[in-house]
Amino acid sequence: MADAWTGPRPVAGDVASGGTPGGARDKGALRALASGVRRTANWLSELTSFWTVVPVAGLIGFIYLYGFCDSLYQSVSIIDLQNASSSSSSITSLGSSLLGAGASSTESGAVVQYITSPDILKLLDKQFHLRKLYADKGHSLFWRLDADASDEDFLGFYQQLVSVSQDSTTLLITVNVLDFDAKRAQAICRAIVQLSQKFVIDMTMQMQVATMKYADTQLSEATKAVETATPDQRPVAEMELTAAQQALVTAQGLANQQQSFLIAVQVPNYPSDTSDPDRLVAEASILLASSALYLIVHLLLANVRDHRKV
Repeated sequence: MADAWTGPRPVAGDVASGGTPGGARDKGALRALASGVRRTANWLSELTSFWTVVPVAGLIGFIYLYGFCDSLYQSVSIIDLQNASSSSSSITSLGSSLLGAGASSTESGAVVQYITSPDILKLLDKQFHLRKLYADKGHSLFWRLDADASDEDFLGFYQQLVSVSQDSTTLLITVNVLDFDAKRAQAICRAIVQLSQKFVIDMTMQMQVATMKYADTQLSEATKAVETATPDQRPVAEMELTAAQQALVTAQGLANQQQSFLIAVQVPNYPSDTSDPDRLVAEASILLASSALYLIVHLLLANVRDHRKV
């Protein structure tokens, strides 16, 4: 006689479903979840119409721009790099630039690069404490430097507030400085011009030293050759000495021509009103961007629904 089964008897429904009632419950839960997601998506689709999304985005942008966004003042200065052969007056120097008599584009390019370089940033930071200023928590969360920002990030933030451009025809250099305070914007712009002037002086001295060094070496060697020359070698040595002396005079004239200096065609101005951001333009941009984004998403969702119907 077979042993009697003492365990629970299988239910008919369990046998029909393969003996896994938990699997049926999981599938039902997934179907219910999917149905809830679809209902929520449909509700959101009906709720988020064009006339709700765009105005809400515009309202949020308006609140940020006029309630939390920092106002920046802009101070502008225009400088011109001239050499010793150019006229000292501003009008004549501008005309000589137009005629190509000013400093070379290479020297002007060096000044442009210096104004946005880490070297000048270190000097400005020492004078104005820019890192601490840019990281002040009183500024907008979206427009301030991280307190532990790297030197590269610090330089990038500085380059957003200080920009420099150069006219390809006149080689005039325009310096634009943005700051949270009007007086400080002018002071920083003035400091940049002064530091750039010192940079040009140092660059000129290096060029003059390099120009004179070779001529001085040749003269020294020619003088030594005359002193140690035998009677039959002396005429040739004296001729070489004369040539070296003439080369030194030529080098001195060239070095004098290499003397460059910066002229402030327009001194840093004191800004009386904020120039950045242009809130009306920014608000219009927010409305246009939100409108375009809504239309793109709406078309994509409509395309997906059409494919589901097919």
